[in-house]
Amino acid sequence: MKKTAVKTGAITAAMIVFAWAAPAAAGALDECLTAGDHAAVTRCLVEADAQAQAALRNAEAAAGTRAREIDTATGRSGVNAALAKTLRAFSDYRTLQCDYIRALYASGGGAEQAGLGCRVDLTRRRVRELQP
Repeated sequence: MKKTAVKTGAITAAMIVFAWAAPAAAGALDECLTAGDHAAVTRCLVEADAQAQAALRNAEAAAGTRAREIDTATGRSGVNAALAKTLRAFSDYRTLQCDYIRALYASGGGAEQAGLGCRVDLTRRRVRELQP
């Protein structure tokens, strides 16, 4: 009976963690879940990540151009320097946050997909933030 209680407790804890982590992984992961089996979902997420990364590079370049233009127009150098700090901080935050999301899955079968979904979602959000 003691083993059954421990097993039930572990299953309940896993369900709570999954339910809590699922909203954080919503978005790209949800979009890709319709792709098919595990491998197809992973491919979908990898492709979505590549697209999000390309959009981020473009958004960062455009933001950098705008920042330099503002610095030139005002004769100050604060905007481009501030942007550079946010670019580094975002990259660090995204890595740490998505590592956390992966850890919530306790190395289960969906951990890597949850991490990729997190990366795509945060990257897409950052692209929106950088747009004028």
